[in-house]
Amino acid sequence: MDLQLEDINESILIPLIIRANETKRQKARVRDRKALDIVESLDIDTKKLDRTVPHEYVIARTVLFDRAVKEAIGREPQALCVNLRCGLDDRYVRVDNGWIQWFNLDSPEVIELRKKAFHETKREKMRECDILDPNWTDCVPKDLPVIIIAEDILLHDSREHLKAFLEQITAAFRKGVLIADLARRKNVPKEQQENADPSAVKKAWGFVNSGKDLALLDESNLMSFVKETTFSEQMKKSGLKSLICGILSGSLQNRVSVFEWKQPEPRPEAEPGSTEESTNE
Repeated sequence: MDLQLEDINESILIPLIIRANETKRQKARVRDRKALDIVESLDIDTKKLDRTVPHEYVIARTVLFDRAVKEAIGREPQALCVNLRCGLDDRYVRVDNGWIQWFNLDSPEVIELRKKAFHETKREKMRECDILDPNWTDCVPKDLPVIIIAEDILLHDSREHLKAFLEQITAAFRKGVLIADLARRKNVPKEQQENADPSAVKKAWGFVNSGKDLALLDESNLMSFVKETTFSEQMKKSGLKSLICGILSGSLQNRVSVFEWKQPEPRPEAEPGSTEESTNE
């Protein structure tokens, strides 16, 4: 493993450390052997980067995403799973059913970093891809039902980017599930909500009162909201420290939301001499 600490930015490093440290616990809620191997190879003191509240937040989010992905795979056991901005996540190993096709997508820099610790297999691939690129869906096949995993992504996009994103996936994939984390709009300063500052809008629009608000951005009307579970609900199930964090963070209402869509079946062409053809003459 040829990873160097200075090559890994904090947004990737901290969740990696948290999953590694959780894996070492006797009753680990998340087991990520790859994260543990990477962190041990970096030989760093993780105490300053793994605080109680962020730890419980990341673990709750990971548990909820893993559960939602497993449920989606249970409904579509031969689906194509697309892990957007994958970082050094090893979710494929935690949810694999032996049949799914899996694509990890991220920027060229992150994929180059990832290749130092991960290897492609027959069913798990890596692709350099920017989801702000209007043609990003060309990075993956389109002949299977798709499960799109958008962890810590939609929170940071503008309304325009989110609308474009929903349009891209509902047009490119005939049938699919979108799994994303969102947060309540009430936690965003009022001046940001009123779109006074374009840079603030870009940072804040993923904060919505309900996943239903996000589904309404889909102008094709194909996207439907299925369900969502808040991080605090999950935290309250996982021991005293987690329970306290869940109670304290309850007002934030960060949640993992699930959506689905299906394109209408194409109408069969009328055969020569059929009633429909005769009616149109």
